[in-house]
Amino acid sequence: MIEIYAHEFKLASETLAAKMLSGEVKAGSAYYQAILPLLELLQQVCPEQSEYSAWRAEYFHLDGNLRRAGEQYKRTLELAPPQPLEERDIRFIRKFCPLLLTTPLECFPLKDVVAVHHPTLPLIGYHLFWEDDYDFPDDYEPCDHEEIWVAYDPHTEAVTNVLTFFHSSVIESQAAVQEAHENDGRPIVRIEWGKHGSLLKGWESIVIPIKEVTAMEWLQETFEQVKAGGRVPDHPLKRHWPKGFEGDFEAFTNFSVPVDPLQFLDQKPLIFKSLWVNAIIYTEGLLYNFHPKMEWPQRFQRI
Repeated sequence: MIEIYAHEFKLASETLAAKMLSGEVKAGSAYYQAILPLLELLQQVCPEQSEYSAWRAEYFHLDGNLRRAGEQYKRTLELAPPQPLEERDIRFIRKFCPLLLTTPLECFPLKDVVAVHHPTLPLIGYHLFWEDDYDFPDDYEPCDHEEIWVAYDPHTEAVTNVLTFFHSSVIESQAAVQEAHENDGRPIVRIEWGKHGSLLKGWESIVIPIKEVTAMEWLQETFEQVKAGGRVPDHPLKRHWPKGFEGDFEAFTNFSVPVDPLQFLDQKPLIFKSLWVNAIIYTEGLLYNFHPKMEWPQRFQRI
């Protein structure tokens, strides 16, 4: 019988995946509640594998069950403890820390920066926590979590790739690599007004994976939306925010105001070395809730 059950489970999983990709099943509480028992069973069967604890924690977190998320994040780090940072790791985290450029009309300040070095790869994740997202006053998350990754060659000590998490897709740019070389190793990242999508050099023509539109087309559409008040324009938590973007498209893409994350890391050195980034930020980094996002770009690139 076990062969029949395994075959039928495989078919059910494939059907669910197809329904999710078609949009008939949304990633939300119903899905999280369906997948959590499966991960719990896998935890019991494979207690030494940290990914099941990490994934279970993420689903609890996404579903707003913060205490249960914390328990599983803690378990994840017991199975895969963060590694001690070497002096060389810290030097690279500082050397390759991106410089941000916001627009003069940006309405939310940067609250915190967390830098996490990958435990086995020459790769650093810079996690930016802005005060909020203009479109999501109602998500019960008192910040907007954005990500930048910098890959480097440990022998030449030069940047080899720059990637960002841009509205659920990973984008990258070799022009950004060259720009980093011209800026003493520090990439320059442009920040979308109010929503904080992280844009790279040459963003105008970068095609966003899966969405198959350019970043320019995306920003033009977003500009029209936020100019009209964005999502839930009448939400009471937006009463002290701008009624909409108060300028033209040229002002919307005027990335000219520098914000230096290195100053945040100097004042509050939230720097770690761990595979499980959400877990380390949740348990040892921030004092407030945030939206968990993919730890490393490889998770997206496997699609």
